[in-house]
Amino acid sequence: MYTRNVSEVPSRLIKNGKPVFGTFKGALSRLDIRGVEGPFYSIPFPHFLSNFRIKSTLTTNFVLGEYLGTIDFFDFKVFGYAAVILCSKERKIKLAYRVFMGPRRRFIPHNTKSGFCISFNKNRYIRISWDHEKDRVSILLNLKGDGVRPSVRGAFRASYSAPCTQEVCSVIPAPTKRRCSATYTVNLLFHGSISFGEVQNIPKIAGVDTNGYGILTINRTYYNFRTVLEVVSACGKIGDDEFSFQIFSPVENAVDTEKYNANQIVLNGNLTPLPPVTITYPMGITKQWVIQDFENMVDLTFVPNMSHFGDMAFFVVRSQTYNIFGKFEGVIKTKDGKDIVLHEFEGFAKHQMMRL
Repeated sequence: MYTRNVSEVPSRLIKNGKPVFGTFKGALSRLDIRGVEGPFYSIPFPHFLSNFRIKSTLTTNFVLGEYLGTIDFFDFKVFGYAAVILCSKERKIKLAYRVFMGPRRRFIPHNTKSGFCISFNKNRYIRISWDHEKDRVSILLNLKGDGVRPSVRGAFRASYSAPCTQEVCSVIPAPTKRRCSATYTVNLLFHGSISFGEVQNIPKIAGVDTNGYGILTINRTYYNFRTVLEVVSACGKIGDDEFSFQIFSPVENAVDTEKYNANQIVLNGNLTPLPPVTITYPMGITKQWVIQDFENMVDLTFVPNMSHFGDMAFFVVRSQTYNIFGKFEGVIKTKDGKDIVLHEFEGFAKHQMMRL
């Protein structure tokens, strides 16, 4: 059975110019990877220039009643970008909203104890905030519609103290030990509602308070000039068990992936580190995905139902992203040897190419 050491969170992720690699369980104070000595060793960048190569993302995937959704914030230093994608399992409706955010000091804060990420656009108001002292994570959406898309309002919140919640931070080489990628993840039990205005063939839908599940992920990475990212995830309940998992495709040519990776499953608040996996899609990105490892802990297929392709370009920066909603089939094994059998279980997949 695969094992990976899980430690308590360190006071800092960078010490004496070197990343503190590992998997850490518990509340992290700051997700900050600035100050690595010579991350691009072939080019002697001063610190302020190498820090400029650090890019950040914040993603929240959630299942709330009949709705699946993804909220993304991208921090490209010079500008920011936010996107909300919603789909209805019952009505087979997919809606996408996005907005550029002009220059500001920081779009995604380093502080993981208390902070917020927000788009102030009056037509695309998107806010994700968190506060450990108040035991709260909250999401507010106020998205104005147009001739095709309805207006959307959403409000839901979660508590860190929920028994199923676990906070995890992973710091991995990306791809060498001179550079790093730090990922903070917390799985959440949400309560709230989403409502829609009337437009064309979509009737007005009033919001109904309901419970749901979500995964909030913040990542900071010393990006290469061209980067491809892939991740699959799911959250919810099977029988009496509340669980979530998040699996990343290994960074190309990354070292020590057996020892350092960000793959995990949380079952009823208990963390199981997962081994590195291979993600393939023989028939194409929007067809069936196959997710497997060599330790017999992960054997899944992901069958897409709906997908959204986003192509964003701003001067030399470009991001092409497939956000895919679908269903998982297969088995994931916990560190205690328990098999979690998934059958038509809703989840998420993402394939993203970024040129920076």
